[in-house]
Amino acid sequence: MPSSQAETSILLIWLTLLGWQVQVELDGDDLVGVARHLAADGSSYRVGGCAATRDELAFQLFEAAMKIVDAHGQHVRRPSLAA
Repeated sequence: MPSSQAETSILLIWLTLLGWQVQVELDGDDLVGVARHLAADGSSYRVGGCAATRDELAFQLFEAAMKIVDAHGQHVRRPSLAA
């Protein structure tokens, strides 16, 4: 991934903040990406995608990662709001 966050899709940044390790490489004219996550119980998950643009690839990876999160009940905990 590029060192500049200005060149990185916001969805890839979110995946990183959610604990996913994201790698993106150029393969010919396409971008190929893999996102990996190690859960607290020791399980590991991996999603991948290929697209012509960084935003399209980011959407593929983010959508696939969120399907895994939903399927395994590992929802991100949100802090309680004070009334």
